[in-house]
Amino acid sequence: MNAPWRLIATPLVALAVALGLGGLSGLVVFGSWLSSLAAVLGATAAIVVIARAATGRPFLPTVVGLVCGAWLLMVAFVPGPEGGRTWIPTPSALEGVRAVAAEAVRYAADTVAPAEVSPALAAAITAGALALFLLVDAVAVGAGFAASAGFLLVVPWLPALTLERRIPTLALLGALAAWLGVVALSRRIDAGPWRSRDRAGAPAAPAAAAAVAATLLLASITAPLAVGGPGWGAAPRIALPDSLGGASRLDLDIDLRESLNGRSTSPVLSYTSTGGRVDVLRAYSFDTFDGNRWDRESGGETVPATGVLWPEPFDGWIEGESSFLTISTTDLSESRLPIPAAPRSITAAAGWVYDRSTDEVVSDSPSGTRGLQYSVRQSTDFHSEEALRAAEELIAAGGDEAVPARYRELPDGIDVEGLRTVATALTASATDRYESALALQEYLRGPGFVYDTQVSPSGDDAVTTFLETRRGYCVQFATAMTVMARTLDIPARLAVGFLGGSENVPGEYVVRGRDAHAWPELYFPGHGWVRFEPTPSVQTGARPPYAEPAEAPEPVVPDVRDTARPTTAPEPVLPTTAPTASPTPTPADEGGFPWLAVGTGALVLAAVAVGWARRRSGAGPVRDAEDAWALLRTRLGARAGDDALTPAETERAILDGGPELGAEAREALGLLRVAVERQRYAPRGENGADAPLRAWVDVVSTAAREAERAAGTRK
Repeated sequence: MNAPWRLIATPLVALAVALGLGGLSGLVVFGSWLSSLAAVLGATAAIVVIARAATGRPFLPTVVGLVCGAWLLMVAFVPGPEGGRTWIPTPSALEGVRAVAAEAVRYAADTVAPAEVSPALAAAITAGALALFLLVDAVAVGAGFAASAGFLLVVPWLPALTLERRIPTLALLGALAAWLGVVALSRRIDAGPWRSRDRAGAPAAPAAAAAVAATLLLASITAPLAVGGPGWGAAPRIALPDSLGGASRLDLDIDLRESLNGRSTSPVLSYTSTGGRVDVLRAYSFDTFDGNRWDRESGGETVPATGVLWPEPFDGWIEGESSFLTISTTDLSESRLPIPAAPRSITAAAGWVYDRSTDEVVSDSPSGTRGLQYSVRQSTDFHSEEALRAAEELIAAGGDEAVPARYRELPDGIDVEGLRTVATALTASATDRYESALALQEYLRGPGFVYDTQVSPSGDDAVTTFLETRRGYCVQFATAMTVMARTLDIPARLAVGFLGGSENVPGEYVVRGRDAHAWPELYFPGHGWVRFEPTPSVQTGARPPYAEPAEAPEPVVPDVRDTARPTTAPEPVLPTTAPTASPTPTPADEGGFPWLAVGTGALVLAAVAVGWARRRSGAGPVRDAEDAWALLRTRLGARAGDDALTPAETERAILDGGPELGAEAREALGLLRVAVERQRYAPRGENGADAPLRAWVDVVSTAAREAERAAGTRK
């Protein structure tokens, strides 16, 4: 039978895995779906404990838990053909499993963090937690490698530790405590192979408790120092735990081969506005692109940040066409001031200057924007269709020469001609730069493209790869529009900053780390740099008001994957909002979780699986030496000889009836034979119940099986 420590360790493993869901904070919204997850995980853990109490096979409980856990997942999350629950794994039920999995993948790909958890996504998270529990339990409890299992328990915490701004400290410490408890319980005698080691149990309870407490205290003190210490806040990321003292920063290492990792639910700034939510707050602009990465040239001359700040002439404020903002940053640490992408004036602390060449407000102060409050007056109606169309005369007169040539440069490593073919076809019916910009924007916002923050690595031409796969996040969409605009000889650049955030109370808006955004800006002579929004509305919402297209037939667009043979058929009309399918309903949302029915069914499944396995392996209860001897004879089969043989004759038959056993197996066989003889022939019949009978059986049967396998391999 199993040592008692195993029966305690399995629930601790389940607790550590459940608390590990804290690592998903910021990625998903916790809610009622956690009750279904807890029911499936808790029932599976209970089944594994029952199976472990009934059998000494180290991994049989894992198999039983896998079977029962899969059934629990089906009952909880897979709808039946006519609604309700699926109780029997029929072919239609398997098709339902496939449909739920496909819906979970689609929803995860199209949803921005922190995501409301749909039933299908809840099923996927529950399946992941269940798989992790079974794996960790097999390694830590079945095999006894509790310390090594800690590496597996880190997996659900990776998003919180590497990407997110907030680490749920209590959950992390609870998971660590549960794992340390398993380690303390699993102390073993380091003699013999792991399959046969006698678990001696945990050290004395006070010593184990003191060790766990000391480790948790040390972790709670050193983790903030390590994660939030010197140098950490300078990393170019948005992701950093607020509670650990780090400062948020925009990710300026813009590589199209990487995913958008820095997402956070924590505020970076807030503002009040007399004109409602602002469109964007730009901090940086990028001008140089090598095919995969964006970079910035050195800025130009700076002037005091006074008066109207805009790189082109500005006629002055017009009553009713400006609004006022009061902006307060929290832990945002930037050297550029987040400002609206329209003519503006600012009132801020001393030390801020304006760089007209990049349209950035810059500070050399080490604290930068951290804890800063400043006021902004912005023009609300400066960008308009009429004004942008009016720039066409200046374009014809060479107005683009006012900006450096690098804003039209294209890298050698990309398929410039292929991209130009696509851009030219898209803008074939455009009559001016404004209409060309709208055509590029609407192409990328169309239903053929999917917003996806997980981008697979690509080669040297990330833009062509993106137009082929049609999956990406804001940097991919913005870069594609910028590059295609440049193939049409339109000066264009990439801007990085924040979307306008969400309203907290009337008139007050909060901008969070997840609002970090990149967008293209195209140059219009006499007007300046103008933002367009090619990223689908699932992330950005509505287009800028001046960039809303009128109803018009779609142009003929060649597929970038086959630019040598342009298509002659027009694509379907592009909707203004990316379509969103309704989540697939699952039984988890209908009438609560069927605790009694599911629990009863799971226990029945566990009993059937354990009984079948025990009968198959001959693994009955080992109460004394005779039980152990009978179990050994069952496992060895013909090698143990006839039932009429004495223990000594049986021992000789086992030793001579097959490949040679190792010294440890021969010793265990001798000890078991002596225990049987004492029970049968000693005057008072010693039953050997205090001896490690099952361990001896495991050593001998395992050695015989491995010796026969090795002999078969040599043949």
